[in-house]
Amino acid sequence: MPILIAAGHPMSSKPDTDHRQAWRAIIIFLLLTVCLTSVFGGLMGYQGATPTILVTGVMWSPGIAAILTCLIIRRPIRSLPWTWPKWRWTWYAWLLPIAYGLAIYLPVWVFGLGGSRFGNPETLADWTNQLLGTDEPNVIAAVIFLVMLATIGMVGAAARALGEEIGWRGFLIWEMRKVMPFWAVGLLSGLIWAIWHWPAILFTDYNAGGGSFVLQMFIFTMAIVPQGIVYAYFTFKSNSLWPAVILHASHNLFIQRVFTPLTAKGEGSHLFIDEFGIVMPILGCFMSLYFYHRARVEGLTKPVVAGRAG
Repeated sequence: MPILIAAGHPMSSKPDTDHRQAWRAIIIFLLLTVCLTSVFGGLMGYQGATPTILVTGVMWSPGIAAILTCLIIRRPIRSLPWTWPKWRWTWYAWLLPIAYGLAIYLPVWVFGLGGSRFGNPETLADWTNQLLGTDEPNVIAAVIFLVMLATIGMVGAAARALGEEIGWRGFLIWEMRKVMPFWAVGLLSGLIWAIWHWPAILFTDYNAGGGSFVLQMFIFTMAIVPQGIVYAYFTFKSNSLWPAVILHASHNLFIQRVFTPLTAKGEGSHLFIDEFGIVMPILGCFMSLYFYHRARVEGLTKPVVAGRAG
């Protein structure tokens, strides 16, 4: 027989206290993230560029903010989901951006959307140069370099992505999960993640170049927000932040350094490819619906109890 706790009973205030503590942690984390990001982002805006050292600083701002928040609220840093998950989740995370990258770029290449086509000679020459030190494109050398980029290159990509994911998926979504349902955690964390990128789109070269930056920000946001559900699913299902790190690193690596550079661009290519084209938001919506369905079937959308993430 269920035990009813009357309002005013000492135990009835426990959920309210947990919710207040969660909101306090969220607010502290977001304020620290804004402050830290502003330092590195301000320098990028001053240059109008995205040098690797400053990008790394920006990407590690959420992670540092999460660690500082733990210290402020007197929570052990080891309480973050550091545990390495079952290997299948890291493989899924690595493969997923390859799969949706092909789903985005193959139609663009095949149908020549925006004047695009597969095979950018400049990219092949650059990959050859990095491996052999010659500017003459070599297909075999380019393929070897691509394999190295997709494997060894993940180390550097994951090192930068780790900074973000300690914050977003290692801390933020677990606190949000205490005060809102799964779908809201996914979409709201995705929106925060997208807005966090806006200054870079407006004030640096992190954009499609030319055209309306407002439109680019809108398309980028529509591409990133649904991804919040995908990342939340991987994180809660594996009970670890590492699949999100691998997923994030794999996305940055394959979309930004493989698929987009391999595209020989036409005048309208920017309307279809990369994070500022219209194809990624469409695909992102389908992925978010699929992973939300999986989350429901697998019980990840059930309400949390007494403020604990489930």
